[in-house]
Amino acid sequence: MSFFKAGIQKRMEKFQYGYFDCRNRPPPILVKHMQNDRISATAAQKFCLFRLFPIIFNYIIHDVPSMIVYKQLRDMLDLVLSLPFRKQWIPVLRDLCIAFHESMLLYFQTKMVPKIHF
Repeated sequence: MSFFKAGIQKRMEKFQYGYFDCRNRPPPILVKHMQNDRISATAAQKFCLFRLFPIIFNYIIHDVPSMIVYKQLRDMLDLVLSLPFRKQWIPVLRDLCIAFHESMLLYFQTKMVPKIHF
């Protein structure tokens, strides 16, 4: 497992970010971050990592069953961050939120925190 974790760090260090992502380039995910379940980065850096995750880690995404959680969250963010946001998307967003919650319960039940931010 430590080989896998070291591979993640190496992959992050070698990834070449594009012109528009260089300013928000996230620091490499270190092995100690994975042991503590924390990633040290700014919000902009974490969002950059979130957007580029399937590109950086394309070699493993097809083998990770919980990748559906990422896809659902990505779909929700794509809708919420769209300009202009359209009212007719609300039922779709609701369905995505329900599916996301169910997937989180299935794959990450011990990581869920019972709180909501408004």
